[in-house]
Amino acid sequence: MKRGLAGGVVAVAVVAGSLWPRASTPALSRADLEASFDADMRHIVVEWDPDDSRPPSGRREALFDFVYQTYKASAWIPQSLFDRNVVAQTVAGDVDTIVDEKVGLARWRDNARVRAFGMAPNMDASGPLRWTVNCLVCHAAEIDGVVYFGAGTKTFDDLWLGEALERLTAAPARTFGPSRGGDAAFASDAHRILTAHHHDRIDSLTRARSTAFAASHVELFMRPHRGGMPPVADVGRGDAKTPPLWHTAAKMPVGRWYTDGSFHGAFPLMASSMELEKDRPFDALVRVVIPTIKEEFTSVVRHLRPPRYPYPIDRALAERGRELFDSSEIGCSRCHGTYDGRGGVAWPGAHRDVGTDRSRLEIVSPGFVAAFDASPLAAEGSLEPSPGYAATPLTGVWANFPYLHNGSVPTLHHLLGPVSERPRIFQVMAARTLDRGRGGQRLFVNPRDERAGEAELLRRFGDDRNWFNTARPGCGNGGHDVWPLIRTDENRRALIEYLKTL
Repeated sequence: MKRGLAGGVVAVAVVAGSLWPRASTPALSRADLEASFDADMRHIVVEWDPDDSRPPSGRREALFDFVYQTYKASAWIPQSLFDRNVVAQTVAGDVDTIVDEKVGLARWRDNARVRAFGMAPNMDASGPLRWTVNCLVCHAAEIDGVVYFGAGTKTFDDLWLGEALERLTAAPARTFGPSRGGDAAFASDAHRILTAHHHDRIDSLTRARSTAFAASHVELFMRPHRGGMPPVADVGRGDAKTPPLWHTAAKMPVGRWYTDGSFHGAFPLMASSMELEKDRPFDALVRVVIPTIKEEFTSVVRHLRPPRYPYPIDRALAERGRELFDSSEIGCSRCHGTYDGRGGVAWPGAHRDVGTDRSRLEIVSPGFVAAFDASPLAAEGSLEPSPGYAATPLTGVWANFPYLHNGSVPTLHHLLGPVSERPRIFQVMAARTLDRGRGGQRLFVNPRDERAGEAELLRRFGDDRNWFNTARPGCGNGGHDVWPLIRTDENRRALIEYLKTL
């Protein structure tokens, strides 16, 4: 069944609901959320373009609207589903376990009303509190206890969340759940949406990997086919990591988007198809979602810049790395661009086959292109197969781990070293902690696991979605073999130190 983003896009309110065990919860007020916004954001790292000429009040308003955007959603999860403690009856674990371990959201610890990024309430509505989700469920990440706004998620498990919500909104659970007003109907409708938009191929094989692009194929196909889905064999999976939003500034001049650059247009509007997973028609896409996404990219996303590396940098070593990066012998800049040291890059927009796993490229099939061409998105750009992945901008690369398009390489040390030495298995939840020496994520939450050896870890955790196993389909870690150019550990260390400055 298609779980993935179709579950997560409606389902994050499982978390919201479990945090307020009150008998009745009114809708949240926009005025109250605005009044506390500065305090709520005080520990969140948001790097903004210093050349943005708008007054601080204008930037703040745009950022607030982006954080709480609902796209006038047609699918809502009622708070009352949780007020009767249905979560405790249906989903094992306390709130912290559900939020931090099972769902893996970026917790918003300073916000007393909205406790995780990506959750959006029905502000100032006349009825009781309900929830939907937005872009930040995938575009916020916690590293060393700090939330970085715009970073691709490291730990979010949309498959687990979708399956949990499907249980919570099923008829047996609803008998113990919402009884007020139309809330029972909202819960029932959520369950219908979760089941009606499933497809057998759209399940991420590893948590914190997205199948959203493949899900777009399904959703674009369904509308002109009266809700029917494309055959299983016609739909790819291509698990991929979520890219950071601060890459937008580099990609806008090129006008090619996503990890393979297959969408050509002024804005990355394939993202709008995620709203279709909430059972929305094409006319809502045209009237509401696409204009809103364009405005968000103009007012917020294009102004985001990469977060600064938060720890000391050996500047002399970094300068040696810069020389190697730009040298004719190694020449990383030929594909990845040249950097100004202030978060900017002249990105050449290179999309090349460097021998990495091709599963994500193969998603853009003739059937997917045909479904796209029959949709409103065809008026906004084109979908074209690409021969290779983007040589991604490296702004904020220190925070954009794990590496390669599918997140199959945990550190820069492994990416720049011999391909044969790249780990075959590592733990996804360890990505909340930075490996300062190797540049990237830790391999394990528990150091004892490192002593077990790869063979034993593959035996114990090879089928566990909380671990990344490079033997899974679409999860290969080969390609991008630059060690023959780098040659020495000294050069590798210098390059890693330079990459921390970008």
